[in-house]
Amino acid sequence: MRLDGKRVIIIGGSSGIGLETARLALAEGASVLIAGRSEERLRKAAADLNSDKLRTAVADISDETSIQTMFAAEKQIDHVFLPAGELRPGGGDVLETDMRDLESLLKIRLLGVVNVVRQVRSKMKSGSITLMSGLYSTRPGKGGAMGAAGVAAIEGMTRALALDLAPLRVNAVAPGLIDTPLWNTFGPHRDAIMAMGASLPVGRIGKPEDVASGVLFLMQNDFVTGSVLTIDGGGSLV
Repeated sequence: MRLDGKRVIIIGGSSGIGLETARLALAEGASVLIAGRSEERLRKAAADLNSDKLRTAVADISDETSIQTMFAAEKQIDHVFLPAGELRPGGGDVLETDMRDLESLLKIRLLGVVNVVRQVRSKMKSGSITLMSGLYSTRPGKGGAMGAAGVAAIEGMTRALALDLAPLRVNAVAPGLIDTPLWNTFGPHRDAIMAMGASLPVGRIGKPEDVASGVLFLMQNDFVTGSVLTIDGGGSLV
């Protein structure tokens, strides 16, 4: 079930869960392309991973032309992972957030998936596409209505795309509280959020590699499709 000789594309792979997924995929023998919007972050990721089987590309998941250009050079793709997303304090509050910001959130979360699926379908004979949902799909927080709607919609898309794209497999991971650089945007609130890990049944906050190992499972097990794999340390139970 190794990934020897497989081509893996990770859009949003320059840090956090995407970066750790790239690391595990490389260790399993895959050739990996990580894409993101920041050339500087991609350079740092490439230096960190330090592999001749790694390539990087600057691309914006919400820009159809950008995604089309990135995939034009790909001949055959085996697995795609889309951890790309946004976390913003109050970013999903329908009463306070600017409409353009709310539209941007959904454009990245949902239409970004559509942009990718349209480009990769003809280049994939088999393999998998893994999307990313989140704990907010079932345990939303105050002021996060649009964020909750976005990740819940991803789970619906996962099940529908598993039918539309068969025999390609489509699954999603739903992380809980994971210590990634995305939380840095929360400024002074970050430490308080990270401390919440102690209240989870497992007694700690999640690490990016906890989720990455789940993504690798979904890539490698060819009898799993239309599933949402919850990786939250028991956060959905408390």
